[in-house]
Amino acid sequence: MKILLSNDDGYFAEGIVTLALALAEEHDVRVSAPAAERSGAGHALTFNRAFKWTEIAPDEMLLTGADGKRIPFHAVHGSPADAVKFALEYIYRDEKFDLVISGINSVPNIGSDIIYSGTFGAAEEGSVLGVPSVAVSAAAYDGGYALAAEFVKNNLSALHAAASPYVTVNVNVPSGDRGKIKGVAVVPLGIRRYNDWYEHDGSGGYELFGSPGNYAADKEETDCKMFDLGYITVTPVRVLCTDEGSVARVRENGWKI
Repeated sequence: MKILLSNDDGYFAEGIVTLALALAEEHDVRVSAPAAERSGAGHALTFNRAFKWTEIAPDEMLLTGADGKRIPFHAVHGSPADAVKFALEYIYRDEKFDLVISGINSVPNIGSDIIYSGTFGAAEEGSVLGVPSVAVSAAAYDGGYALAAEFVKNNLSALHAAASPYVTVNVNVPSGDRGKIKGVAVVPLGIRRYNDWYEHDGSGGYELFGSPGNYAADKEETDCKMFDLGYITVTPVRVLCTDEGSVARVRENGWKI
């Protein structure tokens, strides 16, 4: 397969490097990612101002596949979604990709995290542009990069089949310790609740802090619950998120012009 990789942690991040090396053993891999860390950027695109991009020189980033061919890396001075869109519509505009993969993110993106996630936003941009796309996140604090890369490599055909234009597949790996993984759960998104607070930074600004709750005791089997129970979660997410069950009811609300 010809695969475009991106992320929101930057082209130099351990997660994307680990994934690129794993996939380049058998596939044609290209990388287009933000020039700097852009976590929390969501699906933002850059409008009304120019941005720059750079092809990373071999003396800075020299990674090769099994055939000895160098993996091209591009640094885009914009959002994660910019990096994907610019690669598909400009850098590689005359080529066709089989798959876009964003990640491996350094922390989980489960449940409603995807609203804010630049990792998911990059993959979703691929879906919008008609390329099957996958977002991959891991508990890097528990050594999750290597196992997440192995999971993607071993399940590439299944992930490709699960994704489609306007459906992005969201994957989360809870641990790098294979012995802690209980299985794979294909489940819907949940609502991830945080204990949030703001702190004054001493210079007139405020910074958001928070800690996630635990969902293992939740009644509904969502990605939040199954991740906390030790499962790799796989969730197909629709880009067109109309609540179809409410359309008929809302039509009857007595709208006035």
